[in-house]
Amino acid sequence: MTVSVVIETFNLGHGTRVLEPLAKLLAMLSPQVVAAEVVVTHTGLPATARAALEATLGHAIGWVELSRDAGYYTHKNRGFAATTGDVIAFLDGDCAPTPHWLDALIAPIGEEGARVVAGATSYRGPLAPLANQLDFPYFDGAGGRQRSIEDAPHSVRNFFANNVAFARATFAVHPYPTITPMFHGQCQVLGLQLLAHGIAIRFAPQARVIHAWPEGVTEWVTTRLLRGADTVALVPYVVATYAPRATPAVARLGPLPALAVLGARAVTGAWAALRRGPTVRGLGLVACVTIVDALGAAAAPSVYRRLGVA
Repeated sequence: MTVSVVIETFNLGHGTRVLEPLAKLLAMLSPQVVAAEVVVTHTGLPATARAALEATLGHAIGWVELSRDAGYYTHKNRGFAATTGDVIAFLDGDCAPTPHWLDALIAPIGEEGARVVAGATSYRGPLAPLANQLDFPYFDGAGGRQRSIEDAPHSVRNFFANNVAFARATFAVHPYPTITPMFHGQCQVLGLQLLAHGIAIRFAPQARVIHAWPEGVTEWVTTRLLRGADTVALVPYVVATYAPRATPAVARLGPLPALAVLGARAVTGAWAALRRGPTVRGLGLVACVTIVDALGAAAAPSVYRRLGVA
């Protein structure tokens, strides 16, 4: 079984700005990909920089250059098109894999015949368990619903594109869909499409990556507004999957179903902060996330338009 790893640099920025974080990631990943093909998408890295990054990794990299207006999922799909492996693992440029991430992520495909495997994603720091529950709601030990890795579910109903592996034949038929306007919700839609086709998503809790926190207030607010808008955009897909007869009624409610979802998440998040702490900072995080996400949901069309999401 041959393995390819696709790393996108969309989340790192453009041109030479990606050099330092990408070099750190490749150095971290180097021991895990000795026998794997590595493909990196970028938007204008000069040849000298690419050569230095290959030296950091320890072997050649397949480079896929895209225009600056290429979206996150375009990076993923175009990266896949440049691979040759039987199994394709996707990793974001702003995520740090744990030491045995790749082996844990691809093992269910090689050993059990799984077609899609989702890994676990965590933030770092004292607020991480609560932030994970808000943004990465897997029962992966960090979200608080399970006591250990052994309690993790065998499969999940969706995944995050920053940490997932596909059998090649599966992704070739089910790439990330083109949906506009939408920010980062396409992987959730693909998860629903896989469910509709009877393709299980195997969960590998030991295949963990550490996700970077946003750099500064502006990036945090922008990301949260777009996440809120995506909540509205995703509701029709979720309803069509689980309650198709309710689709017309839900459509007439506008952003209200999404706001209800955010409200329910705020209640569970606040309860988690009160139970596990840190109480004051945790409640503050839940409140800020909920308020900004709700603003993004309430003004979704304007948010997509003003922040340049097609």
